[in-house]
Amino acid sequence: MSAFDSHAKASLALLLLCGLVTGCATSSRSSVALTGEPIPAQVCGGDADSDGDGVNNCNDRCPGTLRGESVDQDGCPLPPIVEPKPFRG
Repeated sequence: MSAFDSHAKASLALLLLCGLVTGCATSSRSSVALTGEPIPAQVCGGDADSDGDGVNNCNDRCPGTLRGESVDQDGCPLPPIVEPKPFRG
């Protein structure tokens, strides 16, 4: 057996191993994204809050809210508070 054959077999084995490892990681990540379930906090990187609503991007279900807008724990706008006024007729 030549040195080329042994290197080719080792390279093929390494390539297959890398394909299996990254293939499994990709499929498990995409299955979470496709179900719409929240991503666990340990998967999120950093504490970024792009829209400034006080909810980290990885927990923000409504990205792009206006800065200073009142939001719930998911980062979605709260409905406006309408106070009743007495009828004067």
